[in-house]
Amino acid sequence: MTVVADEGTLLLTDRQCFAVLNWAAEQPQNGPVLRAFLASIALAALRPTEALALRVRDVELDDDGTGVLLVPAQGQDVSVERADGTGAVRRVPACLELVALLRAEISRRRLRDDDAIFALDDGRPLTALVYRKVWRQARTAVLEAHEINSPRGRTVSALRDACLAAWLKNGDQSAAHILRVAECAGVSAPRLAERFAHCLRRPTRAEIPWDGLEAALPLPGLGDELATAELCP
Repeated sequence: MTVVADEGTLLLTDRQCFAVLNWAAEQPQNGPVLRAFLASIALAALRPTEALALRVRDVELDDDGTGVLLVPAQGQDVSVERADGTGAVRRVPACLELVALLRAEISRRRLRDDDAIFALDDGRPLTALVYRKVWRQARTAVLEAHEINSPRGRTVSALRDACLAAWLKNGDQSAAHILRVAECAGVSAPRLAERFAHCLRRPTRAEIPWDGLEAALPLPGLGDELATAELCP
């Protein structure tokens, strides 16, 4: 999750990510909202600022338990895009687990369309100051002693990085798949592939389309030259 191309070992593991969510849920104050907020980063790869900006109207929940998060470009309001077709809004899939948490939070606080989804139990907004403090506490509680002073999971964005890495690893890793992950993440495909190169496997020899390569890369006149060479003593 805090990743550069050659530092895949710094990613938080799935176990650590879910341990963080469970730790947040167990907090006596603001437990449910903290878990839902962190889950939106860990399960939908949102940036923390994007998660904070989510309002009820930005969440489309389907009957099958899945959903879509409408995430506006930085500094824009998704309602502007809806009204006149302008603005950059990306559609991020929400899995069953995340949808369940969002439904519970919306119902628990009886939120309306214009309400921010993530707010503290006393009504104050969830801010970067609050979630960074919570993240430091969660990280200390979840990581092994020898990992606490390491770069592993240094910031809450580590949850986003782990999600992106999982999406890349679990797909077919085709160009179309990488492009789709990049669109969901709100980054360019080349930048995503460069940063998470350690998550992209190299094709095995059996998977390389040798016939296609040979057909696509013939040397001009090579066949004639070989035939002539075979006839020469």
